[in-house]
Amino acid sequence: MVGMEILIEIDATLDRLICNAEAIQHVSLTELSELELAAFQKTQESLLHHLLHMDQTLEAKKAGLRVQDKRSAQVQIREKRARFERLKTSYCKSLAEATARRSEMHSKRRGKRLLELT
Repeated sequence: MVGMEILIEIDATLDRLICNAEAIQHVSLTELSELELAAFQKTQESLLHHLLHMDQTLEAKKAGLRVQDKRSAQVQIREKRARFERLKTSYCKSLAEATARRSEMHSKRRGKRLLELT
C-alpha cells in the first residue's frame, strides 16, 4: 500500500468507528441483548486493531508521502481520533452501567428463585 492509500484506509476505519459509536448512543442499551452488545464490542475491537495495524504500516511508509498530503491528512485524522475518543468514553461508560444493571437484575432473580425453592 502506498502512503496516501494507507491514510485513506485509516480515515475510513475511523469513520466506521465513529459511526458505530454514534449508533450505540442512539439505542437503549437495556433493549440490546448480551449477544448484541458483545458483537458491538468485538466489531469495535476489530476496527481498533485494524487502525493500529494501518498506523504501523503508515509509519513504515511515511517517507513516500508528500509533506502537504501528510499534514492535511494528519490534521483530519487527529480530529477524527479525538472525536472517536470522546464517543468511546461515553459508550464505554454506558456499557459499563448497562452491564452492572444486568448483573444486578440477574442476582436479584437468582435470589428470588432460591427463596421460592425453600
